[in-house]
Amino acid sequence: MFRHDPLNTILALGSGFTPTAVRVTATLRLPDLVEQGHRTVPALAAETGTDEQSLGRVLHYVSLLGLFTETDAPDGGGKAYELTDVGRVLLAGHPSNLRRWLDYEDPSRAMEARFEPAVGRLMDAVRTGLPVYEQAHGRPFWADLEAHPDIEKSFNAGIARIASRLVPELARIYDWASVGHVVDVGGGNGSLLLKLLTEHPALRGTLLELESVVAEAKGTVAPVADRCDLVAGSFFDPMPAGGDVYLIANTLHNWSDRDAVRILGRCAEALAPGGRVVVVERLLDSGKDPVMAAYADLLMLVLLGGRERTRDDLRDLGAEVGLALTDARRFELPGHWLLEFTKGAAR
Repeated sequence: MFRHDPLNTILALGSGFTPTAVRVTATLRLPDLVEQGHRTVPALAAETGTDEQSLGRVLHYVSLLGLFTETDAPDGGGKAYELTDVGRVLLAGHPSNLRRWLDYEDPSRAMEARFEPAVGRLMDAVRTGLPVYEQAHGRPFWADLEAHPDIEKSFNAGIARIASRLVPELARIYDWASVGHVVDVGGGNGSLLLKLLTEHPALRGTLLELESVVAEAKGTVAPVADRCDLVAGSFFDPMPAGGDVYLIANTLHNWSDRDAVRILGRCAEALAPGGRVVVVERLLDSGKDPVMAAYADLLMLVLLGGRERTRDDLRDLGAEVGLALTDARRFELPGHWLLEFTKGAAR
């Protein structure tokens, strides 16, 4: 940002205008417009229907942040802008999809927008070590989802997007041919299980989820309904017994260490002889996307009192309920790993 100017670096990092100016840039699709050749303030204002002088102020600010380079327009008519490598991340076609995530006006962003009042209470969470979502919205996170079907739909859609990126690799990097029956523990609307059963026609599946989510999942898993059971319940209670693999994908990070141990313990109780628990999580020590991992870690704190964990953290939680870490495989999706646990096996 300002490599040789610590004062300006701290001012930019600490200013409330930094996240809002970046989000205005994303919402107005300014990187795409610059890429298309609209490089001056008058041209960009005309394309976006915004006030020319005000837009120029925002462009100057985000250029100082590193999203654009700012030069004099060749015709002497003010400033002209070129995209930097940082700014290119906000292009609509960038694989990170960050532009949508930052777009104020994208309706699929309802869940992310709901997070923000809780994020603003980070100080309270730091002082107490407790989630602050209820302070921001009047209900704990899961109860608030249930009370707002539109928000819950946005949340489940986000899980489905992650699943769509994970499943092709999950189907490839693990030996599903050795598995007869997989239990997807807290598997959302069934998108992950659908993809897994579609990829492996000999595999049977069970989705364990809350009753309200199971109702939605019926439509999702309809193409494989003859091989898929839906069970309404909590993963803190006894689980459907006898599965060969209990799959917990992007779920343990929602919970405190104490609750994560309870979930793993229920899986261990339900395992068939020789069964396995497979955990898919973003790891803090993965070495990839460290800022996203740290962001997710803070988000879990303020929303739920959960946390992102290292490989050793998860190994130690499993050991508390007699599960030993027997395999670990890295996904190509940055930061994510598959960890396999076996009951009573040697580490």
